[in-house]
Amino acid sequence: MEKKPCSLKEWQEMFRRIFQAKNDRDYSPSDLLLRIEEEAAQIDEALRKETLGDVQQPLARLLAWLFSLCNRMNIDLQDVVWQKYQGICPYCGREENCMCITYTDTQNPKEWYRNPSGKIPSSLKEWQVMFDKIYGRINSLMWLISIWLHFHEELGEVIRDFRLKSPKMKEEIADTFAWIIAFANKIKINLEEILWNQYPGRCDTCGKEKCICPR
Repeated sequence: MEKKPCSLKEWQEMFRRIFQAKNDRDYSPSDLLLRIEEEAAQIDEALRKETLGDVQQPLARLLAWLFSLCNRMNIDLQDVVWQKYQGICPYCGREENCMCITYTDTQNPKEWYRNPSGKIPSSLKEWQVMFDKIYGRINSLMWLISIWLHFHEELGEVIRDFRLKSPKMKEEIADTFAWIIAFANKIKINLEEILWNQYPGRCDTCGKEKCICPR
């Protein structure tokens, strides 16, 4: 059996190997965006019914479709997320306990804070730890549904930028990923575990290392 991936690049490469040929055959980029929204809607339903135990499987599938979209669009997810979130909040520059959501001048900053000495997290778990260090304090004060609505807002911006062919799409994908992490941290989900449980180096439907599912 394939070894479980660690870095975001390794996860993205795993999903490329499993699903790229099928996705190229059966799905357009807009179809892949629709699949992301479809899984998000499953989580919407679980939140509405207050059945949090039902969010893990669609959350894993949502991430899988996000990796697949990045593969189709030739976007390196790790690179675009790190370009914006270099171990600090890009709006206030804090390494931990960011509170800039309470400020009024962070919506349109003149420039982002940079962290040239920062170290890219080496695993999905480390990404969760990094974002929790930066935003855990403020996220602990937010309602779960508010965090999820932030994710949906960013996903809408990804869809808009895709439709308009805007280069800002990469930045919005980074924000979308950040809010997925915030949601997972809020409900104490280990994303590595749920992804590997759903996709242990092979398709979760046909069971093959290279998906052969019909459309």
